[in-house]
Amino acid sequence: MLSVLIPIYNYNSYNLVKELHQQLLKEAISFEIICLDDASKSDLNLENEKINKLLFSSFSILKKNIGRSAIRNLLASKAKFNWLLFLDADVLPTSSSFISNYIKHFNTKNTVFCGGLKYQNKESIKGLLRYKYGKKHEEISVEERVKNAEKYFFTSNFLIEKKAFSVIKFEEKLLKYGREDFLFSIGLKENNYKITHIENEVFHLGIDNNSAFVAKTKNAMENLIFLSEEGLLQKKELSILNFLSFLSVVKIDFLLAKMTLFFEKKAIDRGSVFFLNCLKICYLCQLKNKNE
Repeated sequence: MLSVLIPIYNYNSYNLVKELHQQLLKEAISFEIICLDDASKSDLNLENEKINKLLFSSFSILKKNIGRSAIRNLLASKAKFNWLLFLDADVLPTSSSFISNYIKHFNTKNTVFCGGLKYQNKESIKGLLRYKYGKKHEEISVEERVKNAEKYFFTSNFLIEKKAFSVIKFEEKLLKYGREDFLFSIGLKENNYKITHIENEVFHLGIDNNSAFVAKTKNAMENLIFLSEEGLLQKKELSILNFLSFLSVVKIDFLLAKMTLFFEKKAIDRGSVFFLNCLKICYLCQLKNKNE
């Protein structure tokens, strides 16, 4: 009935799987939990190996890194049940009714369900850029998420029928971090699958330090340019691409490109979402000029 699919990279997901396992046993449904590590060669996999001791649960390690999109497609191909619940490795359900909240929707067809994200209000992480960004752009109320369903589709917590996933799949040309969720949401819309947001959040626990998060953000911008040049993403589908075109027309993109390192340092040193957004624009200008 339900296949829970968790891609892992250098993270201990045992506590997540144990919590899901307990909830699934209480629901008395047919289930499996499949976890794959994407060749991280992490010592944390010693903890992840304990997943194999749980009923109907498995953990294995890929010999070669295949990327964020390909590993999700591989997980889906291994699933034997008709409903797929995708979760990131570094999350944890916010409630003990997390699984039952999704099960309620098993009779709904042609619909993908998104549970949403939350962040724990711990003093130790409140100053980090990743936390600030998540609170501002990802911890969105279900009422707001419903108003812009595609924008707030996150791969970290969603439920989809296997037959629907087989139609869309994740774009395996994307190997780096970022934008695979937005591209997937466009595919859902183009194939007439409805994205429904519900109140069934998970906590995002894996909070990167400022330097690591800025590096991932730059990867996401590289993916954005790649998707645009490959014709996989049209300018009309993302306002930031339209803005990039405007900057090129008024001929200030070259100047902004030179400010990339300035805003990168500001974003890291101050943990500022504003400077991070400035960096995105400048780095996109730099990438665009480099490719022309």
